[in-house]
Amino acid sequence: MIARRFLLSYLAVIMVTVISLAVIVRLATAQTFSRYLDDEAAAHAEMLPVMLAGYYAAHGTWEGVQPNIGQAAMLISGQVVLADAQGRIVAASQPDLVGQSISDDRALGTAIPVIGSGGTTVGIVYVGRSVTQRRADAGFLANTTLALVAAGLLAALLAAGLGMLLAHSISRPLAEMSQAAMRIAQGDYEVRVSPRGRDEVSALAVAFNQMAEGMGSVEGLRRDLVANVSHDLRTPLTVIRGYLEGLRSGEIADRRSAEKAFAAMHEEVVRLLALVDDLGQVASLDAGTPQLERRPTALVDLADTVSRRIEPVAMAKGVTLANQVSAELPPASVDPRRLGQALYNVLENAVRHTPAGGQVTISAGHLTGHDAGACPVWLAVTDSGEGISAEHLPHIFERFYRADPARSRQRAGGAGLGLTIARGIIEAHGGQITAESEGAPGRGSTFTIRLPL
Repeated sequence: MIARRFLLSYLAVIMVTVISLAVIVRLATAQTFSRYLDDEAAAHAEMLPVMLAGYYAAHGTWEGVQPNIGQAAMLISGQVVLADAQGRIVAASQPDLVGQSISDDRALGTAIPVIGSGGTTVGIVYVGRSVTQRRADAGFLANTTLALVAAGLLAALLAAGLGMLLAHSISRPLAEMSQAAMRIAQGDYEVRVSPRGRDEVSALAVAFNQMAEGMGSVEGLRRDLVANVSHDLRTPLTVIRGYLEGLRSGEIADRRSAEKAFAAMHEEVVRLLALVDDLGQVASLDAGTPQLERRPTALVDLADTVSRRIEPVAMAKGVTLANQVSAELPPASVDPRRLGQALYNVLENAVRHTPAGGQVTISAGHLTGHDAGACPVWLAVTDSGEGISAEHLPHIFERFYRADPARSRQRAGGAGLGLTIARGIIEAHGGQITAESEGAPGRGSTFTIRLPL
């Protein structure tokens, strides 16, 4: 449909252009040819009257002038008619006109008066095109018109062929994208189109492929979200259900067992509430920039507060915490509660992936000069843990992503939202967070938080 409409529009423009050009060229040719004939007659107007005036002055009459008229007609290759002062033809290149009176001088050609020696008009000579010449003139204009029509038709055919090729080259990738879009609507996010060339249609194809890839990623994240949330909800609910059934059936009858059951159920409820809270924070961060209560905050105090919160977890695992943040750093305008949560999430991730006997270090600094950029303040969390391989490094801030698939279903592995929340909070502050790792066991990882002053 697009190709047909484009081709018809293209042909309509070509036909209008060709017809307009043919009409303009035809009129211009006729005017130029007529001007040429007028210029030729003007040249004759300067020659014939002088010659005939001399003849009349020499003979005093027009008798015997017929041979001169014949020679003049042969010289100018046209029709010459001479009439006396009374309007009677006395000589002509067509002898059958001699003796006739002139009734319509327009049919004879251009009228040129012959002035005698006394200044009186002694005759009128008419210079025009002969019948044969007029036929040739008409044939010339007809052939010119025919040539213009033939050239126009040839140009229209060539334009139609080029238009078909052009329309096909434009409509084919659009049709492919239309079919690919229908397949995407049916859930096939692996479909791609092939860009051809470097024009706008090819740029559209590249953008279409990027859109399809993005939609595929979003669909994969959606499936992972459903699967992970289902699992993370099912596990504690299954534990709670088991204890409740034990209490109801009487299998848990003594007080000590009941207290253990209630403690376990309370722990699972806390875990569920934490998961729901994390999901709520992710939704809030996705919806837009959260409200931040900024105030000047000393980074050393923030690091101390967060270290004390995570220290019991680190001690239980045998991991050493080291706070190397200097008290001389200038304060940063941040929301201490929000930024503390982000730093806690990063530290908790580092402790979880550091084996017993390892160390997690918090450091900070303030860049100056050209290297400072828009975020001169930095906080870094470095661990001596297992490291992150290169294939997982670009995805660690994605929700529910776990670099170690073996731990993806272990309850100790977390819900996979901590780093996602940390990134959202830091970006809400106008900062950024990056991760670096050599990917080798024992070489650890470094998470760097950059913040504006």
